[in-house]
Amino acid sequence: MKRSYDFHRVRSHRPYTVATLAVLLGVGERTVRRWIERDGLDVAILDHSRPIILQGSKVKAWGIAKKKAKRQPCGAGEIYCVRCKTPKRINPDSFHIIQRNQSKLTVKGDCQTCGLTLHRFGSPLNRAALEAEFGPKWPDNPAA
Repeated sequence: MKRSYDFHRVRSHRPYTVATLAVLLGVGERTVRRWIERDGLDVAILDHSRPIILQGSKVKAWGIAKKKAKRQPCGAGEIYCVRCKTPKRINPDSFHIIQRNQSKLTVKGDCQTCGLTLHRFGSPLNRAALEAEFGPKWPDNPAA
C-alpha cells in the first residue's frame, strides 16, 4: 500500500531513533529500517552497541526530496488521471466548463485512455486560457 508521509512533522534540530521516528510518522520500525538500508536514508550514528540515531534535518530533507521525485507535473492540455496514474489529455468531445460561483469554475473531461472523468479547478479570469488549452468552446453545462 502506497502512502504519503508527513515529513514536515520531523524537527530539524532533534535526533531520532528508529522507534521514535516510526511513531512520529505512523509507520513500522521495519519501514524506517528499509528506508535506511534500501532507500538511502542517511544515519547520523551507526554503532552496533547503540541504537541507530537519525538526524532530523537529514530525515526531513530526504523525505521531502523523495516526495518531490514522485511528482508528475501536467503539461499543456493535460490533467492528472488517478486511474492511469499519469497526466493525460482529455477527449475534446467531453470537454465542459462549469461555472460554480463568481470565483470558481471546473473543467471536466474524460481521459483518452481509460474514460475516467477528470477535473481541474480554475478561476473565471482564466476561462479563455482554459478553453484554448483543453478544447473547443462549449457553453456552460450546469447539469453535468
